[in-house]
Amino acid sequence: MSVSQKVNSINMKFDGSMFVPVIGAAMSLPIVMFSLMGYDINPAFLLAPLIGIAFLMSFGRTSIAYLSAMTLGLVSIFIANKFSPDGEVVKHIFSLVLIMFAPSFLFLGKYVSKSNDISKVFFWLSLFSAIFLIVVTVRILYLEQNVRIYIGPSGFAAMNVEFLGLPVFATFGVLSLAHLLCLQAMILCGTIIGGKSSKPVMALLWGALFCAFFLITGSDSRSAQILQVWILGSVVIYAIRHSAARRICGAVILAMLLALVMTYVRGASESRLVTSIQVLSEETGVSGGTSEKADSQNLVKQADQFATGRVELAIAGVKEVLTSPIIGNGFGGYGRYSSEGMTPGLEANSSTHVYYLTLLWKGGLIFFIPFGAMIFLNLKSAITGSKSAERSTEQFFAWAAVLMAFGPMAMAWDILIVPSAGALAFFLFGLLGGLKNRAKAI
Repeated sequence: MSVSQKVNSINMKFDGSMFVPVIGAAMSLPIVMFSLMGYDINPAFLLAPLIGIAFLMSFGRTSIAYLSAMTLGLVSIFIANKFSPDGEVVKHIFSLVLIMFAPSFLFLGKYVSKSNDISKVFFWLSLFSAIFLIVVTVRILYLEQNVRIYIGPSGFAAMNVEFLGLPVFATFGVLSLAHLLCLQAMILCGTIIGGKSSKPVMALLWGALFCAFFLITGSDSRSAQILQVWILGSVVIYAIRHSAARRICGAVILAMLLALVMTYVRGASESRLVTSIQVLSEETGVSGGTSEKADSQNLVKQADQFATGRVELAIAGVKEVLTSPIIGNGFGGYGRYSSEGMTPGLEANSSTHVYYLTLLWKGGLIFFIPFGAMIFLNLKSAITGSKSAERSTEQFFAWAAVLMAFGPMAMAWDILIVPSAGALAFFLFGLLGGLKNRAKAI
């Protein structure tokens, strides 16, 4: 048997269909199974063998760009270590691997899409998301607790969630889990409005959608609440374009409003988003009358306070990129080449909190260019495939989720690095990228 025949034989055996429920469960139930080298491991990590097979089965220009980014990322690490050795090469390699892990789900999505309709994938993602969301919400309501809590002497924010007594992945800091909830809500919208499930399943999904909106609102994450507006806009746009779906779209919007009402009925007296905007407006008005330079400095300070330190991180990141644009900081942290101007905020962070800037800051142009090429090539395939494939509700909301993740989400936090929300976002992106091959197969 020739090599090509062997590959085709494996390809026929591994068409991805039998693994869709497993993938749906692994990516929708973000529980902590155990810790490895101080890092929590969730079920998405168990998909690594499937990702490896999918990578080989769908090998092409996008795969080459991925391998190039990984290889040149290693080059960045060793060159940076040559100029500024810090004795943490292994740590920097681990950082590179972690950054590249979530994007590898793109290839799993591409391969699954080749033999599975998006509606089928959405169904399983929605089903397991529903189980997770309902269990988590029922616990909070039964115990009469808040979704957002503050822990430790410093009062760090966290999501107050457990799943059947098991800890949930990435609850610290709120954002990582809140953004995953936004993606799950978008997927649920696609499945519910698509209307292909049975009545009992639809009832479960409706309950889960309400729970998702309740948890997002209760998280009091300003970026997640803004993303709810994105979800709302997506539903409204779909309703405008499809008159037959306006009633069910209206019901989705009603579920969002009911979740908002329930949050405040339970005692949430104010919103961090509203409060921040009010404070920023008041301080901006008071600052008038001072010098132009003072006004500018005050505006930056106010913006940084509103963004909880993100402006300082971004400005420092840009400065360091300009200092080392080719190789970045070798996947290190702030002050790799110079500790001048370091603040406690910079020392405590290992990213710029703006995904694309973090990639450039970490690996420089030699890493960023092939990584960007990978995204561009898959985007091109997704656009081409979407034009030739049959339109569906799930496809529309897959695009809405991907644009949300790679747009406002990525600008608010390095969420696409996190192997929960980031992995799901790249998986959905891969599903769209695989439509081109699916159209050819049909």
